Amino acid sequence: GREGTPDAAAALARLANDQEQPTIVRASALRLLRGFVSGKTLPVIESSLSNPDPLIRVAALSTLPAVEPQGRLHLAGPLLQDPIRAVRTESARVLASVPSQIWSPEQLSNWPRALAEYEKAQQINADRAESHVNLGVLYVELDQQEKAEVAYQRALEIAPSFLSAYVNLADLYRLLDRDQEGEPLLRKALEIDYDSADVHHALGLLLARQKRLPEALRFLERAAQLQPRQPRYSYVLGVALQSAGQGTHALDVLGEAHKQHPNDRDILISLVMYNRNRGTLVAAIDYAEKLLKLSPQDPGARQLVEELRFRSR
Repeated sequence: GREGTPDAAAALARLANDQEQPTIVRASALRLLRGFVSGKTLPVIESSLSNPDPLIRVAALSTLPAVEPQGRLHLAGPLLQDPIRAVRTESARVLASVPSQIWSPEQLSNWPRALAEYEKAQQINADRAESHVNLGVLYVELDQQEKAEVAYQRALEIAPSFLSAYVNLADLYRLLDRDQEGEPLLRKALEIDYDSADVHHALGLLLARQKRLPEALRFLERAAQLQPRQPRYSYVLGVALQSAGQGTHALDVLGEAHKQHPNDRDILISLVMYNRNRGTLVAAIDYAEKLLKLSPQDPGARQLVEELRFRSR
């Protein structure tokens, strides 16, 4: 599941559904299914939401942010009244970004109580920065940016070296079009830990948004070097290099990333497109065929292979 292999979704679904397995194993499989939510895996997730074990129900709920809002509300809404508080609060958390206009009156009446329980659960550990970051994330989803800013700042007061608070607060400033305040935050975070891939990546993205691409590339490249197991960092670096007119370097970075993460779709799609645009159709076809093998039921991938084969004739 973590490697994203072609058979991961089916294997995780079988494991999550296997009643002979320990609860913690089944719950772990469900959490990993968040990256593989589809019409084939959704029935397992849905049945797990009514499992007698609350650990299974909580794990199933954690997959639902990958489901569109109406479906998420349909699946998680009933658990706002679950007898177990941990289930109710997880349901409240995953429903935080669902637009209020699609809620039923009954769901809307249950929602504030469960949400208050989640906030109270975090406030029990108010001496820990993690709790305030959790609240900040919640308030961002609720479109309560002022409360989110206060929560992140409180986290930094409690733990001035807590990097997640810096990254989350800088991202909030991005949403508020206040990148000029996010940059010094991220640079201060690098003073605390210069080997943080997350901070390098966040600062690189911020600089790219400000059109400071040469400087951004240095931070994006450092993030990819620090965390080679994170395919997203290499993918973003490749895209940035392509945007900077360094197409050959971009292909080198993405090609190396593909060797380490052969099942990452974003990297494969970029390799297909960039090779196609350069006219290196043999390489584009090779990567497109790998993409099709990874997603054999994807009509778009099949069409892409056929298009490239036609152009290479």
